[in-house]
Amino acid sequence: MNEGNINLKILNDESIFLEIHQLKNQFVNLFSQLANQITESELTAFDKHQIGTKISKGNELEHCPYQVLDLVRNFHKEEGFNIRFLNWWGHGLYVLVYFGAKNIPSSRVYDNYIQGNYQICQTGSPWDYKGIVKSKRLTNDLDYKALPSHLSKMKHLQFIKKIDYKPDLKQLSAVLLKEWNSLKNFHFIE
Repeated sequence: MNEGNINLKILNDESIFLEIHQLKNQFVNLFSQLANQITESELTAFDKHQIGTKISKGNELEHCPYQVLDLVRNFHKEEGFNIRFLNWWGHGLYVLVYFGAKNIPSSRVYDNYIQGNYQICQTGSPWDYKGIVKSKRLTNDLDYKALPSHLSKMKHLQFIKKIDYKPDLKQLSAVLLKEWNSLKNFHFIE
């Protein structure tokens, strides 16, 4: 990219921006539909201190747009729990599950994540997406007995799983709902 020139081709092509706007709205609507299918009692079953769902969006996560659906929304450093669906343009669609330092899952729940193709983030911040996604600071080779060491270093536990995009919104919606149901199953929630 030549930083001294203005790319007039892009700047003058309204259709590019309309397509981007439409795609952003599709993901916000997709996340809204998922959130509307989740009951308050399901969220409370994950965490009694939950504060509901929230959709966020922006344009500058490492220079790329993003949309986020947070479920549960308890980010307490010690007792917290959160489920985040992250659509990060140019990088992929992910599910991230955050556990505060003193909110450690049982070995059965932990094993469910590992068997469900989740990896463990190895960053000191649950929001270090550059480190987690771009630098792949991940592992699926952390024994449950090693969690105390991981927690003393990272101060939280976070799982991540990449979700493949589907070109059809109904198919993608079904994939997200299936992932939500898997998370409930991991935690033995009906």
